[in-house]
Amino acid sequence: MKTVFIYGTTGQYDNYRTAIQCAGGNVQLSLDPRRSFDCDALLLPGGGDILGPLDGEEQYLLQLFIVSSRPVFGICRGMQALNVYFGGTLHRYISGHQQPTGDLIHLTHADGLLGRLLGHEIAVTSCHHQAIRSLGSDLVVLQRSEDGIVEGLCHATRPIFGVQWHPERQSYHLRRADAVDAAPLFSYFLSL
Repeated sequence: MKTVFIYGTTGQYDNYRTAIQCAGGNVQLSLDPRRSFDCDALLLPGGGDILGPLDGEEQYLLQLFIVSSRPVFGICRGMQALNVYFGGTLHRYISGHQQPTGDLIHLTHADGLLGRLLGHEIAVTSCHHQAIRSLGSDLVVLQRSEDGIVEGLCHATRPIFGVQWHPERQSYHLRRADAVDAAPLFSYFLSL
């Protein structure tokens, strides 16, 4: 059984933890990056804005996992962090991808890995106002919204991928009738 590291504290990221556990993995949740040394993979969750370079802990964790070729899965802010790590830039504010409360559901087109796992025309949850502006080095776009925003990506050669939306809020016990079942993303992540 694989153990996934999430940088955080008890009570944070319960939906992410549940999704990983439902897919058959364990979660190591800690604010001490050294606790990640024996973990098999890194999950970068959603959260606040990225207003400049990544903070020291996030940069360090990404470096640890990338150098050792361990899988990394970025969700929402986590995908944006992957893009910034690889030299890409972000739009500070876009409209149409967030509503005052709850998730907005919108259609996207997926290719490659995401198309194989989820289908090509899929509805996903959206709750963000930052987005990729320029793509980082060696990253490949896998999914876009109807207005052209990058909704999914992967690294060209490493076991790294991310989605701009929230698969943890549309799989397992939080499965939605109005969005694609995102459980295959967690199963795939744990298979890397």
